[in-house]
Amino acid sequence: MIRRIAPLLLLLVGLQYTYGQSYNSVVITEIMADPTPVVGLPDAEYIELYNRSQQPVSLRGWRLVMGNRSAVFPDSLLAPGQYAIVCGRPSLPLLSTFGKVIVLSSVTLPNEGATLALRDARGQLVFAVTYSLNWWPQDRRQGGYAIEMVDTDNPCGELDNWRVSTSPRGGTPATANSVRAANPDLRAPAIERVDVATANQMTVQFSERLDSLSTTNAAAFALSGRQIIGRTLETPSFRRVTLTLDAPLQERQSYELKVRNIADCAGNLLREEKWTLGLPTRADSGDVVLSEILFNPRTGGVDFVEVYNRTSSYFNLKDWALGNVRAGGPANLRILATDDLLLGPNEYLAFTTDPAVVQDQYPSDKPRRILRVPSLPSFPNVEGGVVLLDQGGRLFDRFDYHENYHSPLLLSREGVSLERMYFDQPANTPSNWHSAASTVGYATPGYANSQGIPEVADGFVVEPEAFTPDDDGMDDYASIRYTLSAAGQVATIRIFDTSGRLIKNLVQNQLIGTTGDVRWDGTDERGEAVRMGYYLLLIDTFDTRGNTQQYKKRVVVVRR
Repeated sequence: MIRRIAPLLLLLVGLQYTYGQSYNSVVITEIMADPTPVVGLPDAEYIELYNRSQQPVSLRGWRLVMGNRSAVFPDSLLAPGQYAIVCGRPSLPLLSTFGKVIVLSSVTLPNEGATLALRDARGQLVFAVTYSLNWWPQDRRQGGYAIEMVDTDNPCGELDNWRVSTSPRGGTPATANSVRAANPDLRAPAIERVDVATANQMTVQFSERLDSLSTTNAAAFALSGRQIIGRTLETPSFRRVTLTLDAPLQERQSYELKVRNIADCAGNLLREEKWTLGLPTRADSGDVVLSEILFNPRTGGVDFVEVYNRTSSYFNLKDWALGNVRAGGPANLRILATDDLLLGPNEYLAFTTDPAVVQDQYPSDKPRRILRVPSLPSFPNVEGGVVLLDQGGRLFDRFDYHENYHSPLLLSREGVSLERMYFDQPANTPSNWHSAASTVGYATPGYANSQGIPEVADGFVVEPEAFTPDDDGMDDYASIRYTLSAAGQVATIRIFDTSGRLIKNLVQNQLIGTTGDVRWDGTDERGEAVRMGYYLLLIDTFDTRGNTQQYKKRVVVVRR
C-alpha cells in the first residue's frame, strides 16, 4: 500500500512545484554587480533569490538571463520563504559560508546596468528587473555595495523599491535584506511618452510595469480617426505597449490617444489619460533648437540640456546627439535615443542622466518632459559649448556659453540654468540667454522657459506676471515683451490700479520695433513705490495706415 501511495505523493509534489512557478513567485532581491573594491564581502558577483510563494519551487531547467547572456539552473529546490545566492562556479568557495548557494556556469552582471530575468523550464517569465548605475548613490558607485529590494510584497517596484545595502559588509547574501520595509505601490501608472515608429504603428511608454491583462481590453486604447487593430505589451519590462493601426497616420495632422482603465502590477488603475501625437517629418535647420542648459549643478545635482520644437510639426529624435565643443568643433557626441522619440509641436524635452534628481531639485506643478540618457558630454562650470546634431550628423544648433552670461546680481551661479529668450534669434548670441528666474527655482527643465519669449505675432507678454521690486537682484521688474508682425508701429502703455486710477504712463506715443521689451520697476509717475497688488496694463498700438490694436495684460506687485 505504501509503495502505491509513494508515486502519488511524488506526483502531487511535482504538481506543487509546477504551479508554484507563477509570475513573481520567485524574485531577485539583491544584486552585487560590482564587488570591487570589497567592503566586507568577498570579491564575487552574485544575485540573491527569494521564494515568495507558499510552496517549494524546483529550479531545474530554469534560466537566468543577464542582458544578452544566459545560464541554466541545475536541479535545486527553493523552499517557501527561503533565500539563495546565485553565482558563478569560481565564486562558490567565497560565498558558500553565507547560506544556500546555487552555482551556474557563469554569472556576469554588467556594472552599468542590465535586464535580469528568471524564466522557468517552460520558458515562461517568472521575474525581471532592469537596474542601472544610477540605482546606486553617487558615493556608492565605485563598487563593493549591493542593491537590495525593499519590499518583497511589491515585486514590480523598480527604482523606488530598491536601495543600496546599509549593511556594513555592503550586502546581505542569503539573508533578509538590510533595507527591508513596507513600501507598497499606491500610485497609478502614467504615460511617460508616446512615440510613432511608422505610419501604422506607435508605442506607449508607461511609468511602471503594467498588468498584462488590462492591456488586452479593446477599450483600453482609442485613437481619434483610426482603429487600433493590435496591442502588444513588451516583455520583460511590461512598460511599453505597441499599437497597430488600421490605416496610416497622415503628415501634419494631430491625433488624440485616449488610454483608459490600465492597471499596474499592483492593481492601481489609470482611469483615463489623453495624449496628442502625429506622424513625424524630417526636421529642417532651425526647427529644433537648444533651449536651456544647466552646466553648473548644485551639490548632488546633475547637468541637463533642453531642446525645443519651434514648429507645428512632429519630429523623431531617434539617433540625434548632443555634444560639447573641442578645438572649435563638435566633440564627445552622446546619442539621445536609440529608439523612436517623438518631439511634438512647441514641445520642450530635457535630457539628463538622472531625471529623479532634476525633478527633486527643481519641483514644478507644470507638465514637463525629462528623459534619462546613459551619459552626457562634459559641460565645464566656467565656459564651454553644447551642440545638437540630427541623425545624419548635421549641426542643428550650437551655444558657446560662459558663466558671465548669468545675471551679475546673482549671489551664486550654482544650480542656475541659462535659458534662451528668443527662439527666432541665433543661439550663439550671449544677449539671447538669461539666468532662469528665482520664481521657478532657477531652472525650468522640460517646460517653457521663465525667460523665454513665446513665438506669437502681434502680441505682448508680461514676464514675470508677479515681480518683487525690492532690489535683491531677482525679479525686480516686470518686462513687457512684444513681437509685432509689421514695423513702424507706435505704442502707448499705461498702468492702472484695480480702481481704474492711472498710475503711470510707461510709454507715450513712441515708435517701437518689431521685437523688444519695456520694463516697469514698480513705481508711479512720481517715482514712488506702488502698493502690493494687481495692476492693469493697457497697451494701444497704431501705424501710419490707421490700423489700431489694444491689448490688456495683468501684473502683480509683490512686497515682502
